[in-house]
Amino acid sequence: MASPLPSSPKLKFGAFELDAASGRLLKNGIPLKLQPQPFRVLLLLAERSGAVVTRQEIQRCLWGDSTFVDFGRGINFSINQVRGVLSDNAEQPRYIETLPRIGYRFIAHVETEQPPALLADDLRQVYEWPTDSGAATAFASAAKAIPVSMRRVPFAWWKRNQLPVLSVATLLIVGALIVWTLRRDRVSPSVRAASDIIAAHSLAVLPLENLSGTSAQDYFADGMTDALITSLGQIGVLRVISRTSVMQYKGIHKPLPQVARELNVDTVVEGTVLRSGDRVRITAQLIQAATDKHLWAESYEGDFRDVLGLQNRVASAIAKQIVVRLTPRQETRLGRTYPVSAQAYELYLKAEYFLNRFTPGTVSQSISYFQQAIDADPNYPPAYVGMAAAYHVLGNMAVIPKKVSYPKAKLLVARALELDPQSAAAHAEWAWGLLYYDFDFATAAQEFNHALELNPNSPDGHQGSGNYYATLGQLQQSVLEMQRARDLDPLSLMVNTDLCMVLYFARRYDEALVQCKTTLELDPRSSPTLRQLGAVYAAKGMGLEASSAFLRAHSLEGAPPALIVAIKNGEEVSGLSGHWQAWLKFLNQEIDDGKVDPIDVAEAYAYVGNDDGALAWLERAFEARCYGVTYLGVDPTFDRLRSNPRFVSLLRRIGLTA
Repeated sequence: MASPLPSSPKLKFGAFELDAASGRLLKNGIPLKLQPQPFRVLLLLAERSGAVVTRQEIQRCLWGDSTFVDFGRGINFSINQVRGVLSDNAEQPRYIETLPRIGYRFIAHVETEQPPALLADDLRQVYEWPTDSGAATAFASAAKAIPVSMRRVPFAWWKRNQLPVLSVATLLIVGALIVWTLRRDRVSPSVRAASDIIAAHSLAVLPLENLSGTSAQDYFADGMTDALITSLGQIGVLRVISRTSVMQYKGIHKPLPQVARELNVDTVVEGTVLRSGDRVRITAQLIQAATDKHLWAESYEGDFRDVLGLQNRVASAIAKQIVVRLTPRQETRLGRTYPVSAQAYELYLKAEYFLNRFTPGTVSQSISYFQQAIDADPNYPPAYVGMAAAYHVLGNMAVIPKKVSYPKAKLLVARALELDPQSAAAHAEWAWGLLYYDFDFATAAQEFNHALELNPNSPDGHQGSGNYYATLGQLQQSVLEMQRARDLDPLSLMVNTDLCMVLYFARRYDEALVQCKTTLELDPRSSPTLRQLGAVYAAKGMGLEASSAFLRAHSLEGAPPALIVAIKNGEEVSGLSGHWQAWLKFLNQEIDDGKVDPIDVAEAYAYVGNDDGALAWLERAFEARCYGVTYLGVDPTFDRLRSNPRFVSLLRRIGLTA
């Protein structure tokens, strides 16, 4: 294991100050961002200013005596990070001199400052003294006896004279130690621990940095990030930002206060992952985002075969820092691991990596890896859940007919629940199938609720509940649930577009308009959002704006130039109706060949004002279980059909009316 941060005084050199107790580097009093391992290296070099520090010594500081094959790359990374934050140059160094094939030397003048309060605080930390202990008070008083002249001296003087100084200090605090020893057993451990707890209500786990030196290991770092998010998400009192939002910061180094504002969180977890052979090291640090203040940092190393246990140790350590008290159920979940072979887990991580790329090609590729993971370990529930999610996505993308994809997903989720009835992800996937394919709305609601009980920070659970409430016409509750999903996944296009959609269903058109425009700021090329924007404009009677939004969506979806010309000509003749008349006429053959989603054709006929055409294609959409069919009871696009007996009959068959 890596050695702990030395209990040094504050070290000062130039405009910089190293505070070992808080794990911070400051420049002119302003905290700088430096990860835990580079911080350890800088502290080691500064403490031994003027002396040669070998690479082997740095290795022992970072990784102890453990055999870690690729420590050389980790040392290089740490030195580069330190030089970067100090604005130092390896060729003309002001702070760190490189001694080729030997090590490094800190060449700047270093001074030390030892505030008396730190002596008491450090000893209290080592011996777990309670903050209200009389011994702590006595020790602090003893520390004040150290002459002021000794509290700020050159570091070299401190190293030469620390033995006599510490001897005097020791004599002064013996009494405090005796008092503490007598009182120690009277203090409740829970009271002692309470002083170390950090108050936090929201947290984002930023993408862990891959230190392997090759992008081929990105899937592993992403998988570790996902695991931490999932584990911490099970803590109900903490709002944990979803993977979709945090992954947008991968490789992008924004100031943490800015990240905090964008994600609306008060704490952030940053860290690194280094895998070399069968060894894995995870370094994590907890940061108060608004001030960029480092609150806690630690490194964890283990065998890849026990990587799930390693993940849980990291998550549990973070939880202990930020949560006052975990329920027994939460402690059990944080400590739970699935027995899984190393081969199956690595295949699963690769599958998740491709699934989250979210294109037809990568999602299809993920299915192959999920199947290999299942073949390697048939009793690993997450592999079944992931494969089911991939089939649901391909069905919604119309890559595979839903009549094929959804039944496959259902069998996979059933197996996952058989292996682990407490899997929140499995209950959520089961609920999506019930909602969009089986039209079993009541059971879908139960499953979404169960998923949220198991993981209160699941955006899928809140998003699914929002979609369920929209289906039943409970639109106020639908909007509230979708807003909760957005709070957990603020940068998700899908969640933000769905929020716009349910506001549209609720006839809150002005709010929907604002939400659609906000979503387009995340991605101006999102055609689903542009389609939703067009629908809102159409409902407000703003035909010209609606046509413009729809036309941009067509272009982004790859419409041929001739179709764009035809639509523009149609708009000039009869506005929004002419737009969709031209669309229907141009795509007539593709529509007849079944290459166009039936629900899209039904919407086009509705905008044209052709009720018979809209109803005929809604029937086809119902048979194909197209996305959007479950919202027919509330979708304003089809308001003109509500009194039509054929439409009423269709709603009844879907289960939207009695």
